[in-house]
Amino acid sequence: MYRRIHHVAIVVRSLEQALSVYRDVLGLPVGKRATVADQGVHAALLPMGDGEIELLEPADPAGGVARFVERKGEGLHHLCFETPDVSAALARARAAGLPLIDQSPRPGLAGMIAFVHPKASHGVLVELAQPLTPPAHPDPPSNGIRAIGIGTVYLAVKDLTTAATTFARNFQGEVGPMEEDARFGARTIDVSVGSSRLTLLSPGDPVSPVGCFLADRGEGLFGVCLRVADFEEALRHLDESDIPTKVHAAHAARALARVEPSQLNGVNLFLCSGASNGLPQPSRG
Repeated sequence: MYRRIHHVAIVVRSLEQALSVYRDVLGLPVGKRATVADQGVHAALLPMGDGEIELLEPADPAGGVARFVERKGEGLHHLCFETPDVSAALARARAAGLPLIDQSPRPGLAGMIAFVHPKASHGVLVELAQPLTPPAHPDPPSNGIRAIGIGTVYLAVKDLTTAATTFARNFQGEVGPMEEDARFGARTIDVSVGSSRLTLLSPGDPVSPVGCFLADRGEGLFGVCLRVADFEEALRHLDESDIPTKVHAAHAARALARVEPSQLNGVNLFLCSGASNGLPQPSRG
């Protein structure tokens, strides 16, 4: 019923300012743009080969997105799963007793959509979307970081096993084994949903970045990892653009770069090799 992660949404104070970075520096192409009146936002979708980034600017000062900015500031807002039948997905969620924001589908930038309350997903606001047109799968751009898709979406949670069970049950996912990830100083469990992946993080150290996130904001969206066509080329581009990065395991198959969040509207954005999908890979020897 759920095909993949359709997009990850980021709330920004100024859409044009955000596009000057995500489009003009990172090189993500702009697909659809619209003002969505019932959501109180100006929105833009930035498609990659697999998955999209959505930028949301408050258009209604009394709307939910505006309240989000005032309460939490800019940053990750929600996660969207693509489904071929949003009415059926919503009915299934209702039958399972999940708390819903929308009782019936409505038009949105991603197609016909509906939102599931964050109480169903350990603090993560989840959108269900049925695209009305074929999804955009553009070739990697010739400039910027050359992103080709979403490698994984990171979620900070308190109890890994409970959270993994919840996401697998509510969104028809498959749970992987628990592992230790030194890059985050955290234990992790991957949950596959369709062709996409969520990575749940639980800190081993309360003063680690994940631990501080949980203490400050509670459970929810921690970050997003984009797969890039050429990892080293992406790092060179960011360096030439004066955007700081921190690289973990630079010469290993699991190399991961964290882009300075202050440059990206407070978002923990990570980059990984296009071949790795953010997951452990066999050693290259």
